[in-house]
Amino acid sequence: MKTLCLLTITLLCVSIATAEETFFSALENKAEVEKEGGTVAGGVFKPGKFGNGFVSEAVGDVIHFPVEDRFVNLDEGSVELWVTMGLDTSDIAGELFTFMTYKRGTDAVFLQFNTGGIAQMRIKSAGSWHNANSDALNWKTGEHHHMAGTWGPDGLKLYLDGKLEGEADFKKGPTVFAETFEINNASPPDPRFPTNCVVDGVRISDHQKQPDEFVMDDPADVQPIGKLATTWARIKHAK
Repeated sequence: MKTLCLLTITLLCVSIATAEETFFSALENKAEVEKEGGTVAGGVFKPGKFGNGFVSEAVGDVIHFPVEDRFVNLDEGSVELWVTMGLDTSDIAGELFTFMTYKRGTDAVFLQFNTGGIAQMRIKSAGSWHNANSDALNWKTGEHHHMAGTWGPDGLKLYLDGKLEGEADFKKGPTVFAETFEINNASPPDPRFPTNCVVDGVRISDHQKQPDEFVMDDPADVQPIGKLATTWARIKHAK
């Protein structure tokens, strides 16, 4: 019994130590983003779900962050964020990227909208694209919504407001990453897809999150700004 208890405690500690949130930014303002290692190219900061978020209003408006130390596990992972709509989903024509990491010749992770007002979690792996698509949404200007995409052994998943809305039977991840990831527009050298939406509370995790791990509350009450910190949600899930 003593050995079993010690083994259980050890496994719990390993789970907490190795399953981490590797990036969080509240996107509160330019100074904070730059302090976190990001580069702000144009755009503005406006009220979002919790405090301010970043808005891309014109071609070239985008935030870049280095991939290094943020995407540490290609086999599985999660990206989640809050978006405050700057237009109705019914008016979306073409791709609008809330999150992207991609460069010609690399694989990719996209969390985006597309024509017809659908949301998508997309993975490019070994040159092939895999998409988890929602049905057409009826989101309106000014509404706040949580978007999350995960990949890994459970397949490719798209969650909207904590509910599974799209999936694909692809159980791997990207193989080669770009050097940066982008928030609220496309990757360089072509960030010409401003969303006119507010994006805030962006999180990256090194494991495939389950819905009860998503941070749906004020991030200030759950997770301090910074890299390589384990979320309370992950600790509770591990227990």
